[in-house]
Amino acid sequence: FGKILQINKESLLNHNKEDIEYSIFSMGHKNPQGLVLYKDSFFSLEHGPQGGDELNIIMKGKNYGWPIVSLGTRYFDGKSYPRSHTNYKFQEPMLVFSPAVAPSALNICPINLSNYYKNYNCLMGLSLRDMSILIFLLDKKNIRVVNVEKILLDKRLRHFGLDVQGNLFVDSDNYFYITADED
Repeated sequence: FGKILQINKESLLNHNKEDIEYSIFSMGHKNPQGLVLYKDSFFSLEHGPQGGDELNIIMKGKNYGWPIVSLGTRYFDGKSYPRSHTNYKFQEPMLVFSPAVAPSALNICPINLSNYYKNYNCLMGLSLRDMSILIFLLDKKNIRVVNVEKILLDKRLRHFGLDVQGNLFVDSDNYFYITADED
C-alpha cells in the first residue's frame, strides 16, 4: 500500500531502469496528495477512505496504518475500520477530517501569512470537496494542530504554483497561484 519513497537524486539522473537507488521512508499511507518539508519536518496531507482524510507529520521508518486502521469508514458498506493506531503500533495522524475534505496539495504558507501567525508554524492545503484553502496552524514544536481555517473559494482546488526550486511561487505583487478544475 501507499509509501513515501526516499530517492537518491544522482541515481535518478543516471539511471538505466534497473538501478534507481531508493528506500521506503514511511508506509501505511492511503493516498498522499501533498508532501512538504517545513523546519526540518516532513508533512503529508492525504485522502482517507470515506472520511478520515489526514494531516501527518512524516517520520522515517513509521507506519501510518492504512489499510488496517482509519478514522474513516469503508465505502462499500459504511463499516468502521479499527480506530486505534497505537493499539497496532502505528503512528497517529496529527489531524483527521471527518467529513472528508478531499485534500489535493500542501505547502508552506506565504511569508505574509506566516508573519501574521508568527506564534505558530503555518501550512496551507487545498481541497477538492470542501473547495477551500486550508490554513493549518501548528504549535512551534509541530506536535499538535492548534487551528484549521477554511477559506471557501467554491471551486475544486488542485495545485499550488511553484517556483523553480519547488517553493510556493509569489510574484512581485505578492500574489500566489493555484489551479482549479473550472475557470
